[in-house]
Amino acid sequence: MSTKIADWLEERAGFKTWLKKKIELPIPKHVNFFYCFGGISLTIILLQSVTGIFMTFFYTPKPEEAFNSVLYMSNNIPMGWLMRNMHRWGATLLVATLLTHMLSVFYHKAYQRPRELNWLSGFTLFLIVLLFSITGTILPWNWRGYWVLVIWTDYVGTWPIIGDMLKEPLLESFSVSRSFVTHILILPVIIAALLVFHFKMVKRHGISGPL
Repeated sequence: MSTKIADWLEERAGFKTWLKKKIELPIPKHVNFFYCFGGISLTIILLQSVTGIFMTFFYTPKPEEAFNSVLYMSNNIPMGWLMRNMHRWGATLLVATLLTHMLSVFYHKAYQRPRELNWLSGFTLFLIVLLFSITGTILPWNWRGYWVLVIWTDYVGTWPIIGDMLKEPLLESFSVSRSFVTHILILPVIIAALLVFHFKMVKRHGISGPL
């Protein structure tokens, strides 16, 4: 029965053929473990998406209810604690793997011609992930979320000329409800577009060689 279903899907969608082509793609001999951090980062991003979608069903984006909704999800919803911890620690791990990936790219000088757009899109992805981390930390609206907002706003306020002008808009833009919209709608759209562009560039130019 399962074979018939697999054959039916293969005839219409061609999943087996597609997967076989991907598996049989030639891998350069110089590729080692450090070349895998881009793929590891993508896997973590997908896991972050799954766990994040799960949590949106139970989170309440209101300052007076945000933390209690997180506690309720963690303590009363089946697997809620697991999803929250996977999402929380996944965010930290994602920053670490992306940073390792960027250092590897920098070490191998893979940012040079003709891969400048690979580097720029990858660096922009890293900045978007940092924004994900900041807005995500704000959402529970506990002591940590409050101080993250205060510290980052104070830091921006130290910038010359424009710092004081940006402080008030930042406090308004990163309220709990607006951080929620930014975190689950705006940033995912941006990161999805950047990922598509980044992987198109990688496919176009291939894996960089050794020094």
